[in-house]
Amino acid sequence: MRLKAIFALFAVYAVTAAPAFLPGEWKVIVQPATEDAVEVYYQPVSPVLLRSYEGIRPFHRALEAAERRAKAFPYDLAPPYILHEPYRLIAPYVTTRGRELASPLISGVDWPEGVTTPYAVMPQVRPAENSQAALEALMEMEGGPIYEPHVLGMGIRPELNRVVLSTNAFDQDLRRRLAKQYGRLIAIEWNPLAQPMRLL
Repeated sequence: MRLKAIFALFAVYAVTAAPAFLPGEWKVIVQPATEDAVEVYYQPVSPVLLRSYEGIRPFHRALEAAERRAKAFPYDLAPPYILHEPYRLIAPYVTTRGRELASPLISGVDWPEGVTTPYAVMPQVRPAENSQAALEALMEMEGGPIYEPHVLGMGIRPELNRVVLSTNAFDQDLRRRLAKQYGRLIAIEWNPLAQPMRLL
């Protein structure tokens, strides 16, 4: 009975929100961001489960270096990430200086299975709205969005350039409240079947 109610609720949201399915990202935008409300999306399948990771090691090493750059210059850069098919290292920036900081080639030597393998990855720089510093500050905020009702978790999603709240329920008041308090730093990932983690 509960399962039927959940899917009925999803159907109501789907009809009223005119959702947009983004196949490349394997997600449905249930309700898009507006000036006074944050985005809500649903991701029925995690892309992590559907991707091949053959040959990704050099990009993981380069991502680690790009993450160190973002940590070193958190007001100029945003969190970097890898795009797939084909692999690309995306290095977002928020200032003019950040564009220069994000763009240099990343090279080094890896040792997969004990074999010395040099690599060189050229980041693709892109403008971003929110800096590493702004996203981290929200994650560490005392009394922040993690304490909202029905929120099950919170984390930075570099590819969205947002802090994402995981929840199994939401309403329009929550969307508007988050937008008013945190602006475009926040998005909601809605999973009606998600359950709170239980402490053993």
